[in-house]
Amino acid sequence: TLSPGQTVTHFSSPFGEIGVGICYDIRFGELAMIMRQKYNCVILIFPGAFNMTTGPAHWELLQRARAVDNQCFVITASPARAVSSSDDNASKYPPYTAWG
Repeated sequence: TLSPGQTVTHFSSPFGEIGVGICYDIRFGELAMIMRQKYNCVILIFPGAFNMTTGPAHWELLQRARAVDNQCFVITASPARAVSSSDDNASKYPPYTAWG
């Protein structure tokens, strides 16, 4: 059974505090804002299962929005890629900076 967490996931690194969410979390600007303002996270990481249908429609836009909204770096990874695809998407979604 899945249930919501009660805390925000973050950890310290040589680069500063890093906040971690899941793919669905990136849709909610409030969580990113809490990670940035309350926990001083300078990098937000969102691994997700966005495929090549929902990815182009939502994933890149939400990455950029969270980076610009919170003036921080946003890094994502999606294991739902078709490796055998003829479309070269390996580097399509780079990490985003505060400038989007």
